[in-house]
Amino acid sequence: MGEDRSWMYRRRDEMGYWNNEFNAGVEIFLDFAFSQTDPMFCAMNMIRCPCSKCWNREWHHRRRVQSDLITNGFMDGYFIWKRHGEIIHRKRRCTQVGESSSAAAAPAMNNVPSVDQLRDMLHDAIGPNFFNNENSATGVEDATQFDASFDDPCGVSTESIFEEPRGDAKEFFDLLRAADTPLFDGCEDGVTVLKWVCELMSAKTLFNMSVTNWDYVLKRSLMAFKKVDREKLPADYYSAKKMLRRLGLGYKKYDVCVNNCILYYGEYESQCYLQCPVCEEPRFKQRDVHSAKPIPRKSLWYLPIIPRLQRLYMSRKTAEHMTWHLNCYNENEKMFHPACGEAWKHFDNTHPEFASEPRNVRLGLCTDGFTPFGHSASPYSCWPVFVSVYNLPPTMCMKQEYVFLSLIIQGPQSPGKNIDVMLRPLIDDLKQLWYSGVQTYDSFRHQYFLMRAALMWTISDLPGYGMLSGWSTHGKLTCPYCMENSKAFWLEHGRKTSFFDCHRQFLPPDHPFRRNKNDFIKGRTENGTMPERLSGDEMRSRIHWLPDILFGKPPQKQEIHGFGEVHNWVKKSIFWELPYWHTNLIRHNLDVMHCEKNFFDNILHTVMDDPMTKDNINARLDLELYCKRKSLHIPKTGVNSGKKPKATYVLSRDQRKSICQWLKQLKFPDGFASNISRCVNTQEVRLFGMKSHDCHIFMQSLIPIAFRDLLPKQVWEPLVEISEFFRALCAPVIQVNDMAIWKERIVEIICKLERIFPPSFFDSMEHLAIHLPYEARVGGPVQFRWMYPFERLMHCLKLTGIGEEDEGEWEDFETSEEENIETYVEENDSSDE
Repeated sequence: MGEDRSWMYRRRDEMGYWNNEFNAGVEIFLDFAFSQTDPMFCAMNMIRCPCSKCWNREWHHRRRVQSDLITNGFMDGYFIWKRHGEIIHRKRRCTQVGESSSAAAAPAMNNVPSVDQLRDMLHDAIGPNFFNNENSATGVEDATQFDASFDDPCGVSTESIFEEPRGDAKEFFDLLRAADTPLFDGCEDGVTVLKWVCELMSAKTLFNMSVTNWDYVLKRSLMAFKKVDREKLPADYYSAKKMLRRLGLGYKKYDVCVNNCILYYGEYESQCYLQCPVCEEPRFKQRDVHSAKPIPRKSLWYLPIIPRLQRLYMSRKTAEHMTWHLNCYNENEKMFHPACGEAWKHFDNTHPEFASEPRNVRLGLCTDGFTPFGHSASPYSCWPVFVSVYNLPPTMCMKQEYVFLSLIIQGPQSPGKNIDVMLRPLIDDLKQLWYSGVQTYDSFRHQYFLMRAALMWTISDLPGYGMLSGWSTHGKLTCPYCMENSKAFWLEHGRKTSFFDCHRQFLPPDHPFRRNKNDFIKGRTENGTMPERLSGDEMRSRIHWLPDILFGKPPQKQEIHGFGEVHNWVKKSIFWELPYWHTNLIRHNLDVMHCEKNFFDNILHTVMDDPMTKDNINARLDLELYCKRKSLHIPKTGVNSGKKPKATYVLSRDQRKSICQWLKQLKFPDGFASNISRCVNTQEVRLFGMKSHDCHIFMQSLIPIAFRDLLPKQVWEPLVEISEFFRALCAPVIQVNDMAIWKERIVEIICKLERIFPPSFFDSMEHLAIHLPYEARVGGPVQFRWMYPFERLMHCLKLTGIGEEDEGEWEDFETSEEENIETYVEENDSSDE
């Protein structure tokens, strides 16, 4: 292909005859254009016509393009055939899987001009398989059938009949046309019909507009257009959604038993099952006999994970980043991504076949409940399930656009242990992704590969931990690491479980705290050893012997023998159906966000002596039973009879007032923290309504300053040490050796706090802190394993999907929630792209 293309604009010679050089050049152009394999340039044996009338806006077959070029000539200035793959063909550098993606992408980023994002999104959404699968359905002939007719340079022969695309192909080309059609004649370059509609749909999601409001804005906007331009645009929300439907990823809706006994899925999906086989509750609501479609009493929304993972590779924006983890290595034992952690490496060593393909996907799962209708509405709990992708770089993998909403579990109550019923479609897809995988097109390397995926762990708060793992997080055996070896006990007066003096067993054998009989439980020394952590095989053998239980509302109460005494199992978790689950070093994460917040709340409420303090009358009575601290015992006689003496760890009213005044005037840099002064009540001299991130900032940055001159040294120093512990734990880059040191230090810090605070102070959250360094060393930085990103995503779900305005009768309340969830799912399927 020569560089001199002056022939493109010399169709006729000086005598007015057809120029043979032009005809030969058209053949060269057509051969080059139809040789492209990328569907962006050649799809279904059609290319963009670059004639002076079509201007690359219309797609035609070879004969039609040849005829148009000879009749109308090329469009002005089209010396570089960029809409037909020339720049990409010349400059794009395809790398092997093992090559550094950043190094390979550098020349491409410098030489390849940016392609319109909407057009990219269209080709990513349609997928390369579409063009192969749709040929027979759209009547498109094979390209070889047209070659015999190319002898005539004018292409006048009419022996073959061109057929217009039909079905999905027509939808695709309609969208492609909308992506190229200007909004109106004379508008700014790049403002097309599709872009305008996408902007309006984005505004609806962003500002939580109702359908009526959106239709009103659209109709008032269309009044400014000419009639010929209005015909190109959707007339209402339904038309706009129909126009963009091809861009989105679908969802499935399953009926659920009202008591969560079964999911009408698989063998139960047929509508011939009219009632639950367990509780015999009807499947559908009672309606008029003339109603055409039955309405289920409860539903589950499932957004299939497989096509969403495939889209990550089909999109040029993300495909090259999906193997970033291959070049992730520990520099000086530093960890900044889960790929640096021991769990990732252990999984690679255990499953070398899976690790041999770096494009295989590592996933995390998170779920939590939230109230979608606000605190003033009737109690309601909706449970979304999210899936995060860990193949991506640290700056991408926890962003909202790469965390997939997979399930929406309808309320009004928490599913509890019945969440396994709802997880069935997702688990079936995960098993398919492990056993057989799915053929996926890698748009960065331009090749197909068999994509497999593995779930590394789950992320949830402590109640969610119990729901997902099957190990109840209530009672004396709350800790899923210590299990039956826990030394927690029941407080007689406080009426709750305490983990006081459960941590000396984790100290070295020669530590002086082990022999201390006065500062812990009176008269007791510690000679035990720390409980051994069960391996995956040992855990699987225990799970194997658990009996199967009926979910939902069975005829009689089900309880596994020995529950609360020798074990805390309530079920055999559905995750054990995954064949690799026992090989994961961490199966369920302890959420650092909630551990830190609850730890801080206990400290703050106790030190500030507010109504939520852990140092109340019952706490002092329990202190008298278990500890030798006579100065804190409640006097039984005298003037102060029945009143608790002031402890060294409690601030006076004047000291609390100075803390409140200091916080009221405290200023933070923009983006560092929220306005904590809003949580200060100077009249009652207390703090209230602090969010998780407020507690995070106070714990790690303010405790050493706030209490320095107010608390005794022996009280202030352990509080500073616990602040340093969480600051080191939450660092974006952590070192393996540091976590090994903190694993020992945190035990000593907790023991120091046990010498100061009463037994009621130490609940499960204070105890679970000793296991956090292990999870950080094995799993990597906590930023990839805590709830903050998912809490923010749930906040967006609440704002964009479900409003607070629907508070009527209970039946209307549920119906409104169902409609709002469907609206959210449909909108966000498109907005995710």
